[in-house]
Amino acid sequence: MHDPSFQILFLGEDRTWAKISTSVNESHATIKIHRAQSLNELFLILAGGTWHAAAIDIAAWKYQGLHYIDKIRSEYPAFPILALFPSPEGELAVKAKNSGASRCLPVDHLTPDTLQLALLSCYSEKKSQVHSRKAPAMQLSYEAPASASGVSSKNQVISHALSNLLCVITANADVLADRVGSSGPEGRSLAEIKKAAKSAADLMRLLK
Repeated sequence: MHDPSFQILFLGEDRTWAKISTSVNESHATIKIHRAQSLNELFLILAGGTWHAAAIDIAAWKYQGLHYIDKIRSEYPAFPILALFPSPEGELAVKAKNSGASRCLPVDHLTPDTLQLALLSCYSEKKSQVHSRKAPAMQLSYEAPASASGVSSKNQVISHALSNLLCVITANADVLADRVGSSGPEGRSLAEIKKAAKSAADLMRLLK
């Protein structure tokens, strides 16, 4: 019997990425980790393919990882999220769990086997789900909270709606690309659509 293959999205700083990408991607054929450069890009990538988990560097950017876990969990209630940081003990692990992390793993001792065991245990609980681009598209509607007001709240609503729109565009472009191939005018048109979506996502990151 072959070991199951896992596709994992990573969001974090260079130091953590260097540790896990070297040990995992080069030594374990059944686990592949792809890095997202921002939370918005992570959502865009999630919408365009099949992924088994997100690995979040908790200590990145002055512990913004806790906020990222909370945002991912709000969009994907059953998607496995692995919290990565130097030590799995103490208050930080509790905060990560409260934010929605499925498992907390120490970066310094991270190996392909510990990653695989963590994911297998997530799926064995029958609470976790693989995220596939064939899943229902994210809703484009967004209602602001009753207490939200002013320019800041309006910008958040617009940013959220645009982010969802880009996710839908990218996901459907990938689905069509599988059918028409990369050659011919249809393939070139799809490539231009994906290029435009990436440019729009980069612009949104600059405006934040």
